[in-house]
Amino acid sequence: MSREFSLPSQRKNTVGARAQRPLSARLVLLALVSMLGAMLAGCSRSPLVEALDDGDVDRALALIEQGADVNARNPADDPVLAVAIRKGYLEVARRLLHRQADVNAKGDLGVTPLMLAVSGGYRDLARELLDRGALVNDVDRMGNTALLIMPMEDDPEMIRMLLERGAEVDRENRNGLTPLMVAAYLGHLRIAELLLARGADVNHRARDGHTALMRAARQGHVEMVKLLLAKGADVRARNRDGETAMTWAREHDRHEVMAVLQQALDRSSPTPDPASDSSG
Repeated sequence: MSREFSLPSQRKNTVGARAQRPLSARLVLLALVSMLGAMLAGCSRSPLVEALDDGDVDRALALIEQGADVNARNPADDPVLAVAIRKGYLEVARRLLHRQADVNAKGDLGVTPLMLAVSGGYRDLARELLDRGALVNDVDRMGNTALLIMPMEDDPEMIRMLLERGAEVDRENRNGLTPLMVAAYLGHLRIAELLLARGADVNHRARDGHTALMRAARQGHVEMVKLLLAKGADVRARNRDGETAMTWAREHDRHEVMAVLQQALDRSSPTPDPASDSSG
């Protein structure tokens, strides 16, 4: 009897094993196909991408003239125009533009060619990008515009050009930072003067409540602190943690800034009410 009942069980297990084999085989096959696809993708990089990766500018220029795809992307999903600008290959970038490369093509982080040109200080290239239709207020994944990206050098003419093309002077990114706050942090005095002249809010607060004055104080930019105070920055403003510009200056041992802030605090102290003076 036991044999009669065991045979169906054994038969059932055998059938189940046979059913699992094709499924396992299919999974292995799918994994191999996926790996092969990735390998082929890596091997099929555009020759133009390879030339830029190798730093071979002459080959890149020759490939563009031969009709290479001017909107090709590297494995990081950055368009070749962005790669050329980031690497400082300006002639390659101009040749790509002349071949109608997409001026608003974004990379993996949403950075545009215009942002890269601005941050690199390539004013003429930035102008050409704008002339060809670059969106001056386009944003990356963090909500930064080209004006927020800011050149590493204190170049007010770059900023003036962006403003004249419609850049929003107080446009915030996702952290609530404005161009003036970035300029204050970097110590770009001439850019800050221009932004303030164009109506930038000197007391704008970021998401955590800090201001441009706090950023300048933390970095020890004495002249920037003086400028912001002269334009009405609130020396007593506090962030969400109750910290002031003096707090940040003290934490970073910015003694010269602390002296300037203290003078401003002394000037802004409430004036005693003569009517409350008991000596009278």
